[in-house]
Amino acid sequence: MDIILVKLQTNQLNAMKFFYESILGFKVLEEAHNKFTIQTGLTVVTFSDERVTKNPFYHFAFDIPSNQFNSAKEWIKQKVQLSTENDEDEVYFDSIKARSLYFEDPAGNIVEFISRLEDSPKSNLPFTIDHVIKMSEMSLVVEDKITVANELNKMALSERDQQQISTNSLSFIGTRKHPVYLLLVDAKRRWFFSKKEAVVYPQEILLDSGIQITIDDNLQFHIIKL
Repeated sequence: MDIILVKLQTNQLNAMKFFYESILGFKVLEEAHNKFTIQTGLTVVTFSDERVTKNPFYHFAFDIPSNQFNSAKEWIKQKVQLSTENDEDEVYFDSIKARSLYFEDPAGNIVEFISRLEDSPKSNLPFTIDHVIKMSEMSLVVEDKITVANELNKMALSERDQQQISTNSLSFIGTRKHPVYLLLVDAKRRWFFSKKEAVVYPQEILLDSGIQITIDDNLQFHIIKL
């Protein structure tokens, strides 16, 4: 699957637009008084402050070329402060052969750049934001992880290694052959490279298969096939 559209809430709309357009350089496709939309490789992302309450934040990951982690890290360090875990500002995931770094945007979203060393294409050009390939991970924080996992299974969306869904760990919904994942997360779990705990907030995700996943304003989970 690919994630083709994501809609997220923010209470920092103007600061977010400046950050994503002027600091990082993403192309703004559309804007209105209560939202703006950017192109992030294959994925379109909309941030909106309509009906927003509290201070919503999410985790999402962007794929970058397999040979450009170091250059991307130097590029992003000129623009943001990298987040750390155990005094390290990057991590290598041996199980998926990938390197990641993390930073926060003005709304406190936990943004990840991930270089999948065996899965992502290479680039011989100097790294810019145009080298972001797509959003390959989108967090889906829920109160009842098992029930949501069962609903996802009905749409043929299952854990990447066919493991039983556990409330004690992260669950990557997708396949290793095409590493794009919904990151199914229990509320109150601490985010990696952050001191924040996961919180359920409204969001909408559209997959290329036509499956639409929504957490509504009442924080209820919905999944339909368009």
